[in-house]
Amino acid sequence: MPRYNDNRGYLHSMQRCIGLVLACLFLFGLSSVSQAAVSQASVTPLDMALLKDEVPLAEYAVQVRPENEQSDTLTAMMALDDDQWLPLPKNSRSLGRDYGTTWFRVDLTLTNEDVGANTFLQLDYPHYDFIDVFLIKDGRLLESFYTGDQRGFDSRPIDQRTFLFPLSALNSTGDAQVFFRISTPGPLLIPFSIVTDAEAKIQDRNASLALGIYFGMLIIMFAYNAFISGALRDTAYVYYLVYMASVGVHQLTLQGLGYQYFWPVGNVIPNNFAVALSSALMQATAVVFVIRFIRLYENFGRLERVLGTVLFIFSWILVMGSPFMEYSSFLTVVNVTGAVSVFCGLYIGIVGWQKRVPYARLFAMAWFAYLIFIGWYLLELASLLPTSPFGEHILAIGSVIELTLLSIAFADRINHERDLRLRSQSKRMEVQIAMNAELEEKVRVRTSELEEANRRLEVLSTTDGLTGLFNRRHFDELYEKAYLQACRDRKPLAVLMIDIDHFKQLNDTFGHRFGDLCLIDAGRLIRNTVAGEEAICGRYGGEEFVIILPGCTPDEAQQKAEALRLAFARHTVSDGANKKVMTISVGLTIDQPVDRSAWEKLLQAADSLLYTAKRNGRNQVAFLKNTGS
Repeated sequence: MPRYNDNRGYLHSMQRCIGLVLACLFLFGLSSVSQAAVSQASVTPLDMALLKDEVPLAEYAVQVRPENEQSDTLTAMMALDDDQWLPLPKNSRSLGRDYGTTWFRVDLTLTNEDVGANTFLQLDYPHYDFIDVFLIKDGRLLESFYTGDQRGFDSRPIDQRTFLFPLSALNSTGDAQVFFRISTPGPLLIPFSIVTDAEAKIQDRNASLALGIYFGMLIIMFAYNAFISGALRDTAYVYYLVYMASVGVHQLTLQGLGYQYFWPVGNVIPNNFAVALSSALMQATAVVFVIRFIRLYENFGRLERVLGTVLFIFSWILVMGSPFMEYSSFLTVVNVTGAVSVFCGLYIGIVGWQKRVPYARLFAMAWFAYLIFIGWYLLELASLLPTSPFGEHILAIGSVIELTLLSIAFADRINHERDLRLRSQSKRMEVQIAMNAELEEKVRVRTSELEEANRRLEVLSTTDGLTGLFNRRHFDELYEKAYLQACRDRKPLAVLMIDIDHFKQLNDTFGHRFGDLCLIDAGRLIRNTVAGEEAICGRYGGEEFVIILPGCTPDEAQQKAEALRLAFARHTVSDGANKKVMTISVGLTIDQPVDRSAWEKLLQAADSLLYTAKRNGRNQVAFLKNTGS
């Protein structure tokens, strides 16, 4: 048998978990006893004028247990004094597992004759065996209902998975009473309330949406894993699919959907039997799945193998014995067995985790998460935790989390086994892969360097090194293309010739370094002011620049020329020691080209206007359109 080193810490943790689970189950089994210590009730009538959407009955409903069959009648209940009734627990949704009959009473104050027309008594739990509801007013029985799982689904007054009873008989003002009797061998849950018709529809819609999301997630995970199973032909996936399907059937039963849609006639498939069988089947398939998934008999020691075998045999005995065991006793056994099975799955996962099985960590986390939700569910039923908003959906939430983590663990398992299969091949290929990778990296680096060199060469060949604008040669190429395109498109073309005023004087006064700084700032001002996707900006020579604006209207061209002049006039060139404001003269011409060979004339016209601006005093824009080119 394999030996595991330093296992005491894990075993000690397991002992603590066992104690917690057993304590939960013990308190769960004794929860009905604690109900006997409930103090005497103070009967508070419910004023129906307070009803807006829903009023929980925890503050208004009272309860009593009949002492014998003679007292188990409506007449006997109506004769009881108020001090003989007991209140409901305020922070719990369960009265425990007493396997008996309980009467409940709610006093109503009716202030509106139509108050009962669209209101319902709601018992929001789908698994009561027998329910008798009586509507009393002025000591007279107005209406009664008899339903429950043992009477068939069609006995329910409202076609819904939980129980709704219309209060339409209470259609006059005054005081009224609602008595209802519940007899069920399972847990006696008490999510009682009075709701309006609109609120009942909203709750039913929200519950249907939540259940739809839950079962939709199960179907998606089932389909995904079925596809993987067909591709890999791994029997562990088959067991997982069977387990997932049993979880879905169990939740379908717990949520009351199975009884509503699949076996609504109790004498064909009793709902209690469906609940018991689905619970046992879910646990049995879980044990089989764990044994196959974790490879229990190949990878673990004698203790784990014995635990797995015992659980396997016992869980399938439960499946076979579910039609013959008494329902209430069977539920207790199934709950205990389920908690022990989940704990054993957690224990096996931790041992595998300790043995460094890669997928065992997620496997252990899945069962640990499910164990938390089981404990939470049992503690709520035992009234040791306040009622949560999740209520009866706690186990469904836990199962989704568990199945999701198990699916991820399956993916880890597949990856791990694939790695084992490829490891021997990878050793022979490592050298070749390394050489290929090195060669590819060298090629990539050289290619990147060549691309960068070509890019720099292209920039150097087309760009003026000082201003960053296009050089004269490349500008001429772009301008000729733009001119011909304007001829084809019959769109205007604007040309701006720009010259820095008194640039020679700037050079002579402050030096060529300051002059270069002026040219650099000039290039930046031109790019920032007029350059766009269509604009073509170039250094035409010395301190002279040129801008082409295809498709620009006369007004737009004039505005851009003026904006550029102002940008220069407001900018100060500084080298730290000297400061100077540059001004520019601009010659602007715009025309609709028609002669493909006259592109130089447009430039000459703009150059002529530039000199006009200089003769007129500089720092201005000389503008002319329709040159007749």
